[in-house]
Amino acid sequence: MGGGRDSNSSVNSAARTGPTRVESIDKARQSKISSLTLMSREMEDQIRNLPAFAADLEKNYGANDSNPADVVFTGSGDSYAASLFAHHLSRGLAHAADPSDLTQAPDVCRDRIVFITSVSGRTRANILLAKRIRRMARRRVAITANPLTPLAKECDDIVRLPYKRKETITPGTLSFTLSLLAVASRIGRLPSLTNLKSIQTRAHKWVRQLESPNDGDFLFIGSGIGYALAAYGAFKIQEVLGEPAEYEHMEQLGHSKLFSMRKADNLVCIAAGGDRKTAEVSRILAKNGFGTHLLTSLAREPVIAGLEAAFSLQQLAGGLAEMRGLREVAFLTERKRLALSNRLIY
Repeated sequence: MGGGRDSNSSVNSAARTGPTRVESIDKARQSKISSLTLMSREMEDQIRNLPAFAADLEKNYGANDSNPADVVFTGSGDSYAASLFAHHLSRGLAHAADPSDLTQAPDVCRDRIVFITSVSGRTRANILLAKRIRRMARRRVAITANPLTPLAKECDDIVRLPYKRKETITPGTLSFTLSLLAVASRIGRLPSLTNLKSIQTRAHKWVRQLESPNDGDFLFIGSGIGYALAAYGAFKIQEVLGEPAEYEHMEQLGHSKLFSMRKADNLVCIAAGGDRKTAEVSRILAKNGFGTHLLTSLAREPVIAGLEAAFSLQQLAGGLAEMRGLREVAFLTERKRLALSNRLIY
């Protein structure tokens, strides 16, 4: 699962600050506002909140003065996708990994600055990692919305995300793009975000122009920052629609995945930041009868291109939900699976 729901509280009754995700199902059912409407509002909020946060990052946190090779990014779900983005933004210098993998191989973090992204600050794997690398990492920094959570208290410092969850839980939209800016700011100075409205308009136009998707599964394909966004796209389809979705690196596609793909599948090729090779792969696949949807960006600046891809993938999931007549996101309708998700994550 994608983990945008990481922005909400856990079922840890010893220190929880809000309702559990299972309890939130009942709130969603009682509320007149659907989770999809709340998700849409969060998507709109990005236009105002992201530039303000970018200014806050520059004013209060400054530019990262470390060599990217001395930095590690980690997180789960959407936060893992954000970590991958930072890795590719650094041209591979900064390390990105799953927190459980780092816990098993903590020497990767030795004498490095480790940024642990968790909107909720309660994900078990992140907390265990922070404890494991105490006195080993040069500095442990939590990128989180809540400075009072176990992760924030365990780490040496925090970058606080200005995110407040809505009445009911929603898939990560604003929480993801805030995290994206936070990790990107640790690599270099952020670009001007004065044109987000036009970026959102282009994203909406891309979704509207898509042909009706096939009945098959979704596969998101990309390389570089596009690969990180491919992961995010798959997570949103899983969470919002409850349908199978995967992501694959463009270069690996022809080695094995190609042989299990069906012509009825929906292949979303993300050619972000001038990625010509992925665009060419999309053209070849379409020529050979596969259902491809090419997502490109006019922006060459990678952070802007990443935000445009994120906006597009959010609107894709939301638009398909609307097309199918859904009122609530898929994971809110699965009480037993939500309970299982809590057990796995927290």
